[in-house]
Amino acid sequence: MTTPITLLQITRQNTLSAIAGLSLDQVNKIPTGFSGNIAWHLGHMVATNQGLLYRLSGHSGNLDAAFVELYKKGSVPSAPINQTEFDFIKSALVQQIIQLQKDVDSGIFKTYSEYTTSYGNTIQNFDQALFFVNVHESLHLGYVMALKRVVLQ
Repeated sequence: MTTPITLLQITRQNTLSAIAGLSLDQVNKIPTGFSGNIAWHLGHMVATNQGLLYRLSGHSGNLDAAFVELYKKGSVPSAPINQTEFDFIKSALVQQIIQLQKDVDSGIFKTYSEYTTSYGNTIQNFDQALFFVNVHESLHLGYVMALKRVVLQ
C-alpha cells in the first residue's frame, strides 16, 4: 500500500508533468468560464498544504503570510505571476514533500485543531489531514488538467 506522503508526492509529480512546457502566459491565462488559472491552483496547493498540515497542528510552516493570503481558500488570482514566483511555486511543490517527510519522521505533529473543510469533511487529527490533503490536491490536479486543455486550444 502506498503511504499518504508517497501518494502526495506522486500527485505533485503528476501536476508538474501536466504543466511541463507551458509558458508563463499559459499558466496565467484565465479562460472564459473559469475563475482561476493554472498558476493559482499550484499556489493554492502549496498554501493549503501548509495550512491543513502545519498551521492546524500548531506550527507556522515556512511560507510567507503574504503568499498564503494570495492563494488561500476563497481567493482568486489578483494579477499574473512572474517567472520568479512561478519557479518558487514549482520548487515548493517538491520541497514541501521532502520537508513533510522529515517533520513526520521527527514527530512534530502531536496536536491538531479540528477543522471542517468546504468539502464537508471534518478533520480531527494530523493523519486525517494528510489523507484529506491528497483528496484536495487530486481535485486541483483535475482543474489544472482541464485548464491546460483549454489554454492549449
